[in-house]
Amino acid sequence: MHKKFVIEAEKKIPVFTSTDVLVIGGGPAGTAAAIAASKTGADTWLIERYNHLGGLWTGGQVLPLLSTHAIDINNNKIQALRGIGNEMWQRLKKMNMSILDVDPVIDPEAAKFVMEQMLIESGVKILYHTYATNVIKDGKVLKGVFIENKSGRSVILAKIFIDCSGDGDIFHFCGEDYATMKYNIGLIHRLGNVDKINQNKSGYIKYFTGEETPIKGVNWMNMGGKKNQNAVDALTLSNLQIEYRQKIWNNFLRMKQTPGYEDVYLVDTASQLGVRMSRILEAEYKLSLHDTMTFEKFDDVIGISGAWTAMLYQSKRVPTDKRPIWQIPLRSLIPKKTDGLLVAGRSFSYEKKLFQDARVIGTCLITGQGAGVAAGIAIKNKQNVRDIDLKKLKNELLKQKVYLG
Repeated sequence: MHKKFVIEAEKKIPVFTSTDVLVIGGGPAGTAAAIAASKTGADTWLIERYNHLGGLWTGGQVLPLLSTHAIDINNNKIQALRGIGNEMWQRLKKMNMSILDVDPVIDPEAAKFVMEQMLIESGVKILYHTYATNVIKDGKVLKGVFIENKSGRSVILAKIFIDCSGDGDIFHFCGEDYATMKYNIGLIHRLGNVDKINQNKSGYIKYFTGEETPIKGVNWMNMGGKKNQNAVDALTLSNLQIEYRQKIWNNFLRMKQTPGYEDVYLVDTASQLGVRMSRILEAEYKLSLHDTMTFEKFDDVIGISGAWTAMLYQSKRVPTDKRPIWQIPLRSLIPKKTDGLLVAGRSFSYEKKLFQDARVIGTCLITGQGAGVAAGIAIKNKQNVRDIDLKKLKNELLKQKVYLG
């Protein structure tokens, strides 16, 4: 019979490096955070568990850049996503790797390249194939993060840490309060030669073949997946990965064996499971659905997000084309119990009713850039991030072309 636990022997752990800012997770939020922090002059490292940047936007093949637009107070539809996120989008457009003028769909490989290029240009140092596994705290202050990779276990020390892990791994290790939201987990795949399907062939049956991408003849196939799944349970993730891969392949074979689909091929399945939600931080301020529906203004605004779907508000359905732009305050990125830590991406602090907009790529880019700027301002002025000068914060955000309303 196996023991229920073992005791790990005490040992000295080498310090890999010391830096001003350490960003944990290289998804849209982490990439934007690292670039923004580096632009302020802060020495910045980013660690990423996969071999690429972009998280679910690229590795998860969630290709639509939601939400780029919404309605302003004058009832005009405007582009809310600006700053670093917009620069990524414009670079992809110039490469012909983005389609649609609102909530565009991008090519994942091009986005991986563009994001990495922007990190390199900004002077950020990247460490791929690396997990954050624990933290070092001195009282309330976060001092270091344990990392593990093929080189073994080591520590990165920093003045400020930005948790962009997607699942709130760092604030979990720090003992912060949070909610865990179970939701659908899927697995996206892409099909090729969909433009060569022969609908006139005898025996043809109409199948859904996904949505268009910038690559001719290649579509992306979303999957709703099983409901009410725990995205921070390793066995759940493993079992879903196996089940979904088998399902995708068998469905593809069924399609390919149908007359008219002989030329269709499976391009790939996403390297990351489609986790939509997991941990949500209880921060200094919890953003509410009411805030986002009423043009609520915040002195510590770090960016403005858009809307991509209809929402139920005060028992009424508000369609997408009536949804307002909404401000995000810095306080929603600041944990209550830990100093030296900011949180960006889908696990920042908001009511669960807001999750559809809070979790998408555009919002992650906005919270990431806001966190990076806040970290840089705090370091430059040798302040706790809770106490930074909001005028200096605003000026740097505007300098980095963030839209603040």
